[in-house]
Amino acid sequence: MSSGGLKKEVTFFGLISFGMAGIIGTSWTYMNTRFYKLYGPGGVIFGFMIGTLMAALIALSYAELGAAIKREGGEVAFAYPTFGLKGSFAAAWMLFLGYITGAMSFYVIGLPLLLSWFFPQLNTIPIYSIAGTPVYLPSLLLGIAGALFFFYLNYRGVKLAQGFQMIMFLTLIGIGAIALVVALAKGSLSNMHPLFPSGKSPIESPLRFTLITIGYLTGFSMLTMIGEESAVTERKFGLAIVLSVTLAGLFYILEMFAGAIMMPVSQSINLSRGLIDEMATIAKPLGYIMWLAGFIGLVTSWNAAVLAGSRLVFSMSRMGLIPETFSKLHPKYGTPTNALILSTVVSICFGMLGLGALVWFLDITGVAIGVAWGISVISMILMRKKYPKLERPFRTPGGIFTGAAALALVTVVVLLPLIPGTSMSLEWPHEYGVLILWIVLGAILYYSSKKRWEELGRETIARNLLGEYYDKLYSKE
Repeated sequence: MSSGGLKKEVTFFGLISFGMAGIIGTSWTYMNTRFYKLYGPGGVIFGFMIGTLMAALIALSYAELGAAIKREGGEVAFAYPTFGLKGSFAAAWMLFLGYITGAMSFYVIGLPLLLSWFFPQLNTIPIYSIAGTPVYLPSLLLGIAGALFFFYLNYRGVKLAQGFQMIMFLTLIGIGAIALVVALAKGSLSNMHPLFPSGKSPIESPLRFTLITIGYLTGFSMLTMIGEESAVTERKFGLAIVLSVTLAGLFYILEMFAGAIMMPVSQSINLSRGLIDEMATIAKPLGYIMWLAGFIGLVTSWNAAVLAGSRLVFSMSRMGLIPETFSKLHPKYGTPTNALILSTVVSICFGMLGLGALVWFLDITGVAIGVAWGISVISMILMRKKYPKLERPFRTPGGIFTGAAALALVTVVVLLPLIPGTSMSLEWPHEYGVLILWIVLGAILYYSSKKRWEELGRETIARNLLGEYYDKLYSKE
């Protein structure tokens, strides 16, 4: 192993591929008709429009920070200049929950779950049951095999992972274009009526659905995890962050529109697999193609999550939170191999819990990511005041006012699930319990790390996290 530098191999289009494909997952291919039933086509489409605008506000703050401090670890590095070790730790610990125990672990289950539609044999040979949900041996083995595949893909270097991502991403966009063309050729605008469910107002439905869209648009922040590996200027890096969320939002809007006009909403709301079944009613092969889009959305999101999760572990090692060995790089491939191993092992272990237990972690992932968002948005605002001379190749339009609007949105995203008794609330007692346990474990880890932080010294930790940006920040205070 070597502690040499990370290889700068991620191109601008590679960033867009990781960002957009990390956002565009799989459930849009089969959930759209259920959303039409609850919120109406108008509520879904206008909700995605509002959600995209709101997510873009947050992305603008990330773009300014990512361009100003283009370092691995994203939020972990952003938080240090304004919040110190406490802020960096809080961001890291919440993102660990979001990226590794949430996203990466879910795909261990999600892959066999999606394939079981065609291969029901995967749901045989139950070996144990957790939270009332059986875990099947073939499904578990397939999920582990998928995790090992993405480990190997990323172990061999970010260039290989990028190539895979770009091919899959282009295929995904192509299938989305097919769905839109089919809808325009075979469908009708009249199929969208009624735009809103009976008894739901044209204002209530879009706003209610907007909260759901935020969950669909969260993947953009992972780009800041690979800042040092991007082979673009700081300004282009910031631009890639904003474009990723904006274009992903546009993709969702067009696909929801396609599903809404493809057939009468009174019929589509009775379909169990959304766009997949809608396309299949026109021609069976089209249904298989749309299923393929869902499959690709899963694997590209998984690939992006592995990249982000391993770089998070890498940054946690840089700040002295976990042993130094996890920030060592492979001498040939330039990848943080030990960090990849740790994140993969943790994801497999949590994936073995099965969907019944893992859903608790998935539901609190939104809160965890929201906390990291909040830390970053506040960092952007405070850094403008504290470090006014810091070079900002990408500046957020509206500056502090845009940041304040983004912070208000983040506050809603974090607090709404924590308020008991609403349709967005966490489940009592399991999900509240998991969140409390995670915070307690974090407090234990934080205080047990203090001795190591004292040995390393604050300047060493800051230089590890910020690299060349340390002098740019502190020489211009």
